[in-house]
Formats: sequence, C-alpha cells, structure tokens
Amino acid sequence: MTRVIVIGAGAVGLASAYYLRRAGHEVTVVDQAPLAAKASGHNAGWLIPSMSTPVPAPGMMLQAMKWMVQPDSPLYVTPSLKPSFIGFMLRMLRSCTDTRFREGSAVLAALSATALSDFDELAADGVEFEQHEQPLSMLFTDGHKVEGRVTELELLDGKLPGFSWNHMSEADLKAHKPVLSDRVVAGIESRGDRSVDPGSFVRGLAAACEREGVELRLGAPATLESAHGGAVAVRVGAETLRADKVVVAAGAWTNEVLRGIGERVHLQSGKGYGYDFPVTPGGPTKPIYLAEAKVAITPLDTKVRLAGTMGFTGVDESIKRRRAGGILTGVSGYFEGWPDIDSAPEPWTGLRPTTPDGLPIIGALAKHPNVLVATGHVMLGISLAPTTGKLITDLVGGGPVPELLRGVSASRF
Repeated sequence: MTRVIVIGAGAVGLASAYYLRRAGHEVTVVDQAPLAAKASGHNAGWLIPSMSTPVPAPGMMLQAMKWMVQPDSPLYVTPSLKPSFIGFMLRMLRSCTDTRFREGSAVLAALSATALSDFDELAADGVEFEQHEQPLSMLFTDGHKVEGRVTELELLDGKLPGFSWNHMSEADLKAHKPVLSDRVVAGIESRGDRSVDPGSFVRGLAAACEREGVELRLGAPATLESAHGGAVAVRVGAETLRADKVVVAAGAWTNEVLRGIGERVHLQSGKGYGYDFPVTPGGPTKPIYLAEAKVAITPLDTKVRLAGTMGFTGVDESIKRRRAGGILTGVSGYFEGWPDIDSAPEPWTGLRPTTPDGLPIIGALAKHPNVLVATGHVMLGISLAPTTGKLITDLVGGGPVPELLRGVSASRF
C-alpha cells in the first residue's frame, strides 16, 4: 500500500484523495483553511466543456493593456518587477497566438471529454452535491463578438459528447428572463454544460473521502522539506509526516508549498470576485454568460451567484470594492430591473491558479519524482477536478503516463 499525502483540500485535492483511496492507497489530506474557504468554494460552479479554451487568446494581452487604466475592468494586471512575474507575463504573451490557442483548446477539450460522466459516477457512488443541468445562454451587446464565440464552438464540434449549440432568435431574446435591455443584440444557447454549488461539491467530496477512510487534517499549514536520501517530508505545524508520494494541489499557494524543496512551477494568482444574490421572482433560472462584461451568472437552490474578473495581483485576498463592483456595473447593461444593485450583498473573492498557457499542471516534478503537482486549472478547477483526480491516481499507481498528460506536464515550460 502506497502512503500518499495530499496538500490542499480544494476540489482537485479532495478528488485526488478520493480516487487514490478507492485505488487502495493510504491517504491523508492536509490544508490550513476550512473546507470551501478558498477558490474551490468561490467560483461560478460551472461544469463547462463548451468553454474549454485557454485564457491566453489572440488579442487578450492588448485588451488587458487597454483596461489597465479602468479600476473596474474585468481583466487587469498589477505590474511587478519580480523576475517570476515578468517571466510569467512574457510566456503568457507568447501563448496569445492563434496556433497556441487552438493547440491549448484541443488539450482542454480532451481533458473535458469525460468531465460530465465523471460527475455522474461520483453521484452514483454516493457523493452528495447540488447539481443543475440547463442550457447556457451567452449574451452579447456587441454583434462583432459573436463570430469569435462561434469560432471557439466550432473547435469543439464533435469532441464533446452530448454538446450542441444554436443562435438565439429574436423571439428567444424577447422571451428571456430576466428581461433583456435594448443593448443585447445577440445570444448563443448551448446544451451539454452543467452547474453545481461548488461549496456543496467540496463538502460532499470531503464527506465521501472520510467514509472511504481518508484522514483529513485541516487547520494547520503544510510545507515540504527535503529529507535524507532525496526523500521529501511534509511539515504540518510542528509535526513531520512521511509519505511515499506527495500530491500538491494547493492552488494559488502551490509555490509556497514547494519552496521548502527549492522547486517552483510557472503559476500566478488570477483573482476573481463574486456576489451571491437572493433568489427573486423574475430572476435568472438558467446559467448566463455576459460576453463583453465577462460575468457568469449561476442560479442555485438558495442563491444566484455572479462571478467574474481576472486580476493578476499576486497572492492577495483583500477585497477591492470598486474592482468587485465592476461585475455589478457590467450586469446592469444587460438586464432591465435585475439585479437590485442598491441592495447588493457583500462581495467575495477567490484566487484562481493560472499558468502562462492557460492549461493545468498535472504530473511529477523532474527533480522530485515522488512529488506530483495538480494545479493551474484557472477557471476549470471544479469542472476538471474528478478528471484530474483520476489522472493523479494513475500516476501514483506507476502505470504508463497517459498521452493526455504530455500537454500538461510540470516540465513543459
């Protein structure tokens, strides 16, 4: 039996722990934060094979530069002179080409191909979480942006089981709830995506892990330490734990965990904000994406979640109200009378682990092969958590490296 320590009790870490334990390994999960307190609980909760495209896209960096002077823009960069930050941004710039975007989209589509069936398997296994399956509407106030979305969707045609899409007619737009403003000129509806309450998913995974015999150790920071003979130990508070394999699924904090063994991966924090509005008559009943405002709207059982923005600010969980308020400003341009912005709840924030090419990092470190990294999922952390957990389990089991992992290896940069 292999002894495995998973650092990180978010969706990816817990999914990895669940599948590792089901494969017969002895598993301990360590995290300083409570369950669902970080990005795994603070996100749109979308299972979105249809948006399996990298954040670095043609024109993205130019748009970010234009938005830098706007304090409430959906994409922003806080400049830094740190070599790691400069190197990251240069690599991201090189990823913003049509060729790399298409290559990255193919990798993400391959990873996402089993995402929904993986969630079905978890539910069948007794993992309890709130899940919804409705069409996703993408709304546009700029008709020129529709063609770009169609191009992305065409890249996915035939690659995602059960996926389809169509242009919304004028009648569809007029019948939309909430009622659309005159600024909305077009829409695309897709089927084959889902949404979950991400907090319920994390808590459901944690409960399932404990039922399977996984040890959860929450409330203490974990770091890696070099041990005798090239081995790696995990320092948890004042205690040192030993393991055959260590899985680092610490999200935006991954490099802080790796620092103790002199390792780092190319990763930056992508800061997102959100609001949880109460469910009200006339409010949304299905997921909506506001294309130009870059805001995701997720109706859940007890709330309607608004999530958006992508800010490269370092590991900073402070809330900038004007920046968060850009979500509300953006939403107000699409609907008539919804939401009630004057009574908006308190905003929250979540730090998405982001790589220069927009693809996750899944695999062993070259210099420390007994340390596996599972991070960098950007906005697909919930969507790809079960898939990642299965891949990590395959790697710990010592079998051949799946072809799927070659495009997301820890050493690809």
